[in-house]
Amino acid sequence: MPAHSLADFVSLAQTVPRIDGWYFVMLTSRVLHVLGAIVLLGGIFYLLAVVAPRAAASGSNADAWFNGNRSAWAKWVGIATAVLLVTGLFNFITIIKTNQIATSYHMLGGLKIVVALVIFFFAAVLAGKTALADRMRANMKFWLTITMLIGLVIVIIGGVMRSYPREPKAAATGPTLVAPQ
Repeated sequence: MPAHSLADFVSLAQTVPRIDGWYFVMLTSRVLHVLGAIVLLGGIFYLLAVVAPRAAASGSNADAWFNGNRSAWAKWVGIATAVLLVTGLFNFITIIKTNQIATSYHMLGGLKIVVALVIFFFAAVLAGKTALADRMRANMKFWLTITMLIGLVIVIIGGVMRSYPREPKAAATGPTLVAPQ
């Protein structure tokens, strides 16, 4: 077993996050964000991979299954959308306020938000009661496939954003006051 020097332990201590209240707030926000994405995209995947094929095999429209379960799905679409919006904006703002990060990170964050709004729209419409919802559900497999592909784009953008190097900003010390001499 190799011997470790004091410098090795100091280096390790600098890479471990500071465990304090703010750490747990950020951890909770990240976990809730991931859970929101799991619920929304997992539900869309279930509709695409299970409901739509079964409906097609039985010769019925997926709308028949969906109508019996629409209100439950609509509730979870709303919850997941709210969680993703709140935690996503909170995480993004916190990261750019506390870290030196490339300007292109901001562009990717904006792109991710706009693309996420498209998914929120499709999921809400597919779970809705409007005439547009009925028309989209008539071609449900197509719209679910489009929504899943857009979800994949968001996951890729998020992965790229997570790989950006982050340098914590120096603690602000405020203006220095110098007494006249």
